[in-house]
Amino acid sequence: MSDIFISYSSHDREKAKQLTELLVSAGLSVWIDQSGIEAATSWSKEIVDAIDLCKAFIVMLSPHSIASVNIVKEVSLAAEQKKKILPLDIEPVELPSELRYHLAGLQRTSMSNIDAVIRALGKLGIEATQAPSLQLVKETVGKKSLMILPFEDFSPTADNEWFTNGIVGELIQSLSTVKALRVMDAQTTKEFKSYKGHLTVYAKEMGIRYFVQGDVRKFGDNIKINTRLLDIESGDHLWQDTLKGTMEDIFDIQEQVAAKVVEGLKIYLTSDQKKKLVERGTENTEVYELYLKAVEYFARQTKEGFQLAIGLFSESIRLDPDYVNAYSYKANALTALYRTYERNPQLLEEAESLCREALRLKPDFLVVYQPLSQVYMYQGELSKAEETAKEYIRKAPEDSLSHFSLGFLYSNVGQHSKAIAPYEEAVRLESDRRAALFNLTVSYDATNETQKRMHWATAALPIEERHLKLHPDDETSRMQYAILLHFSGHTDEPLREARILKSARDGATLYNTACLFGMLDQKQEALATFRKAIEAGFKNLGVMKDFLVEEYEGIASLIGTLEYEEVKLLVEKLETEQNAEKTNV
Repeated sequence: MSDIFISYSSHDREKAKQLTELLVSAGLSVWIDQSGIEAATSWSKEIVDAIDLCKAFIVMLSPHSIASVNIVKEVSLAAEQKKKILPLDIEPVELPSELRYHLAGLQRTSMSNIDAVIRALGKLGIEATQAPSLQLVKETVGKKSLMILPFEDFSPTADNEWFTNGIVGELIQSLSTVKALRVMDAQTTKEFKSYKGHLTVYAKEMGIRYFVQGDVRKFGDNIKINTRLLDIESGDHLWQDTLKGTMEDIFDIQEQVAAKVVEGLKIYLTSDQKKKLVERGTENTEVYELYLKAVEYFARQTKEGFQLAIGLFSESIRLDPDYVNAYSYKANALTALYRTYERNPQLLEEAESLCREALRLKPDFLVVYQPLSQVYMYQGELSKAEETAKEYIRKAPEDSLSHFSLGFLYSNVGQHSKAIAPYEEAVRLESDRRAALFNLTVSYDATNETQKRMHWATAALPIEERHLKLHPDDETSRMQYAILLHFSGHTDEPLREARILKSARDGATLYNTACLFGMLDQKQEALATFRKAIEAGFKNLGVMKDFLVEEYEGIASLIGTLEYEEVKLLVEKLETEQNAEKTNV
């Protein structure tokens, strides 16, 4: 049996395999469960036997592994058998109590420092027989941060910005499918145009190491694209290339550029990832431009944003009836509009029809399960909603959105304790998914788990701050930031942010700001802001009625006051109107 046992989360499988290859290349014998412990349906005898017979036990620590019940079981068994344990940090994490007990007093080593790992094993009595390859781990630990800078338009007429934006957008979408990359979004790229500082300063502030630069020359049907991959730390261009063709070649050219970026960063792609990298949603550049604009409006999470997005998605579908991405996003926009502003059942019926059509066109287009689950939820068919979300997870277990969808369902029907596990899984799969981090923090608050609420709020804050730095006018993000400040233990800042948000235009933002005022025990401001939310068109009757009666929001003591009774009448009027709408439909 092997001298070394490696314990790891299935989400860190690639890193575990890389570590195994390095240790084996150093002449060490290693046992590793090839599927990853969480992929198994039970804790197998083979794993227990491997721990029994190993000389050293390595546990790879990451946000994924520290939350795994099976990892805790493996560590516990190794500790009980007095195995020599070596904790390796894939990235620095705070140990939960279950692991802290067994790993107390043990020196943790960074996985990226393979020399230190070999020395640590030597101290445990397991000597390497030769030097390992150092390059593999150093290049593959963590996600590589990449930004596609706005391409310059060097066309003779200088009027092809729409074309250069389209090329950049397509590259961003393609490269975002590579799990080893953290690619800045299209909106960030657009807003970089107004940045006046030095690129090195920007890179440091935003935590970006690699940049794709480019310029485009378009004359008639002929195009020429120059691209370069810059490593900001070394100042070197890892490659630069020139591609020529006609408009008919544009998507081929984009695929070549994406492939060269991956090659330049020395990222290994599975066959499935290679397929996704070159997957085309549409061949129509006009359709894609409309789609990008619609996504931008949708991201604002406002009534106006949803309405504008729906119109643009509709036009995309009209021009390209096979463009399934537009079907899915439009369905999401319709359900979001229904949830917050317009309780019209026809919105849900259209959303369901779009989801069904997308699946007919492309049966493996699994992302459509998210809005479909929400449709069933809002229609009151909770069992169908739950089964749809779970089916999404079964078909796409490595997709952060699939787990987020199930968590969203549970939290929206008040089952906050059940929402926690899928939200945590969503965060482990995509550590900077802002919505999952925020909703997870809210779920822990709803279950009165103060310590975990503070932990996740603290983790979410820098990600929300980074987003706000890029998108300072995003009211939804600023509202979430203010609530996270409160949940993470800040005192003055949440109230300051809440008072800024009183001037927000969006009803949902105002409602959540009212909730924050309630949490901060600012009862009068909570009630006044709640009234502004109603006046701005907020129509989520369920949460509005809860707000008026729950002590959690801090305004129950105002019952009977003139202000409270006036707001209560507004809610009752809204309920009457919604009931009348249901009767008329």
